[in-house]
Formats: sequence, C-alpha cells, structure tokens
Amino acid sequence: MSVASYDIIVVGGGVIGCAVARKLATHLNVLIIERKQIAAEATALAAGEITMAPSYTDSPSISDYANEFFRDYDGTGQFEFTERPSLELVPRDHEQEARRRVERLATDGVTVSFMEPDAVEADFPRFDLEEFVGVVKHQDTGFVDPYTFTMTLKDDAESRGATILTDTTVTGLRITDERVKGVETSSGTFDAPYVVVAAGWRTERFLRDHVQLPIRPYRTQCVVLDPNEDAGNEFPMGWIPGEHVYFRPEHNGDLLVGGWSFAEDDPEGASKSEDKAFRDHVANLIPRFLRGFERARFVNGWAGVDGATPDTHPIIDAPSDVPDGLVIASGFHGRGVMTAPIAATVVQSLIVGERCPFSRAPFVLSRFDSRSPDFEFHSISAGD
Repeated sequence: MSVASYDIIVVGGGVIGCAVARKLATHLNVLIIERKQIAAEATALAAGEITMAPSYTDSPSISDYANEFFRDYDGTGQFEFTERPSLELVPRDHEQEARRRVERLATDGVTVSFMEPDAVEADFPRFDLEEFVGVVKHQDTGFVDPYTFTMTLKDDAESRGATILTDTTVTGLRITDERVKGVETSSGTFDAPYVVVAAGWRTERFLRDHVQLPIRPYRTQCVVLDPNEDAGNEFPMGWIPGEHVYFRPEHNGDLLVGGWSFAEDDPEGASKSEDKAFRDHVANLIPRFLRGFERARFVNGWAGVDGATPDTHPIIDAPSDVPDGLVIASGFHGRGVMTAPIAATVVQSLIVGERCPFSRAPFVLSRFDSRSPDFEFHSISAGD
C-alpha cells in the first residue's frame, strides 16, 4: 500500500497552521491535517485584535514585522485590516507607573503617549473618564475578522500548492532513530521529514511522550453589545487594568467585549457559552466609562479554550531535545491571530534555514526554567 509523502505536515488547521502552510507552500509540498474544519475552534472564537505593539514593547522589531504584514495583506481576498488606536484606561492609583512607562517606551521608539481625560473625551466623545486620570494611547494597533483572515490564508496556501485534509485526527508521530518520519492518522499514514504541531492547547497532550511543554488550557469569553447608537468610525480599542476585559468596535457599530479568562481543568467539557457572571460584569463596567451604553442590548456571546504559557508568549521552536524535524508552534495565549505572521516566519527559518528578520529568543522553549504545565495562570485580559 502506497503512503502519501510531503515535505512538511502541519498538525492543526487554525490560524497558525494556515499561516505556516501559506508561508512554506511556495517552495515545499505542504499538508495541513485538521481534526474538524479549518478555523473551527479557538481561531473562530477569537476577538481578532491586533495589538502587537503593546504586547511586544521589549521587541519592537517583532511588532513592526507583524503590523507591516497586516497592512500589506489588507485587501487580499475578503480580508480587511482595520487600524484603530488602543487605549489603556488608567485608574488613579496607576497614574505614576503609567506615565513612567510611557516615557520609557517613547524613548525606546514605541509609538505611545499619555492623554489627559479632556483630550480623550474631545477625540472620542463616547468616553467618560470621570473615574480615570487619563489613558495610555497605543498606535500601530487594529483588528480583523479572525475567520475571514484564516480562510484567506487557507486559500492562499492552497493556491500555492498546499493540501488540506479535514475531519481527520492525527493519532501519533512516526519516529525512527530520533527523526520524524511522518504521522499516523484516522485516515492512514502520511510521510514527511518535518512535522509542525500547531494544535492549540492540545499540543501539550499530543506531545507528552516526546517533550514536556509548559502549556495549559484556559477559557476566555466574548460578548457583543448593541448600544442602539453607532459607536462611530473612529471608535478605538482598549482595556482597563484589573477589570479582566478588553473591547473593540465592530464595523456595524456594535461593541465586542472580551476577557474573563481563567485556567480550565476540563477543556473538552468546558462550556462554549459566556458566563452570566461575565455578562453582569460587562453590564456594570461599560457604562462607567462609555456614554450611551446604559441600555445597550446584548447581541450574542461565546466562550472558547486556548493554550497559555507562564510568560504569555508562545512557543515557536524546534528544541534540541526533541526528535529532529519536529517543530512546535503553540501556547499563543489568546494572541494567535495577531502572531500568525510571526509564527509562519519563525517556522520557515527553523525548517528552511533562512535568517529570521527578528530575534527568535522570545519564543524558544529553553527560556523557561520549568516545563511543567502546572504553573500559575496569568490572564492577559486582567491588564495588570
């Protein structure tokens, strides 16, 4: 019986798997294997924020690379990248720390500023900052529709020659003499000298026999509110330290509010619906800083599970102590959509040997002193 052979097999058809396949398919024979449908799980449930600049303030070359990709990719197929500033609302007890941070980041070349309440309300009239001393305003941010983005990457990958196999479960790696030879699946055996595992929180469990990974599942939530009055074309994105929420506008004038993220011990059985506690928290919080949301209508909500790491940054690496040819791309901690072009470029550099245009250091597995998946979960939606 013949076995299908490829140069690279990508396990996982979410945004990371599709971005990796698109990047590599120009010169290599790539197969994506997805247990369900493309973008069916965490990717489809993401908020779609592109906030690389505030997420990688210590590595501006990483955020610059990602932002340039999204600007260049805007208009490809049905994909659209909407640029909007992000506002970190500053409580009174955070003022001095926030001002010092802005000064330091601005000195380092980050496009950031501190805005007084009057200036914020003049630029964004829906805001009422009576409870806050101002905002930290980040430029170079925006948002996308995660599903459209991923399907555009998938279409590009296929047009470049990639093969996509859905409704197929990868049951194990094929390894001989400490070298990857391919995978075993519910549909048979596939050969390849390289396997990229981009299976979200499932990556840690899938690879337990080969490497220990400090990745644990966590559950995060989103709700969409209709303020009954369009929020406006210039409405910004933002978050509030300590409140476990972030927000961004929708193109139809609604407001998406996400967060309320906590470690999840039963990821397979976790509810896919938002919690009442989160809805109540949002209902009480939003009118405290946004005018006209007192009677906002609840449109819909959902919840999903992703993979977290101790420092909130992903693992994109081919560690020296795993079988040759195995590449890990997981633990994106809710930042998978925005980090997809970074992950694709790092994976290409690991497999093809091309020079990476930014440092890979933030993504190596060896940065962790402990690889235990039983670490204290840190929610990026907490905003502390």
